[in-house]
Amino acid sequence: MNREVCRTLALGSLLRGYFHNLKGTLQSLSLQAQLLYMKKDLLVSPQAHPNLEKMLQLLEKLQKQIDVALDEVNNEETGPWDLKELMERELLFWEANLFFKHKVKKEIKEIEKVLLSLSLNEIRGLLCLVEERLYPSIKEGASLQILIGPSPNTLTFEIDEPIAEETTSSLLELKPYLEPLVTLEVSPNYISLQFNVTEWTKS
Repeated sequence: MNREVCRTLALGSLLRGYFHNLKGTLQSLSLQAQLLYMKKDLLVSPQAHPNLEKMLQLLEKLQKQIDVALDEVNNEETGPWDLKELMERELLFWEANLFFKHKVKKEIKEIEKVLLSLSLNEIRGLLCLVEERLYPSIKEGASLQILIGPSPNTLTFEIDEPIAEETTSSLLELKPYLEPLVTLEVSPNYISLQFNVTEWTKS
């Protein structure tokens, strides 16, 4: 198996453990912060009380964010999931990369509605394998269109600037790991995924 694919799959399987460890550390940190806040009149000046309150609020927010992420990682429900909604969330995730966020024009077009009846973790894992190779290779100023349909079960990434041959070769290497759930087609200007476990309805 390709070493990079192995690495991606291994990180996915380890993610639950990472989140559990983070959650445990955060709970301990929150407890210490609450103990400090309970003794704030003895330990810190009144001017610092708002800072302690803000710290507790941020810790609570981080706890909720980790809980949501952990719920998603543990989600084994098979949907059906709306592919357009999933791709909107995927874009938000990948826009943590500021180059991709600001230097690549992006648009999602739902030509036909696609509902995927598959484990959410499997869907996101399959998408991640493609996106982690495609998105960083898109040139500055290029336009990316993410098309849902018109063919049943199909998701297509169209780029107006050809991607490098190295990237297309890397994407083609994924074929054995995506099958039989996904049929992959790759060219310099588009990548097409046809999901073979779906529910499909017209808009």
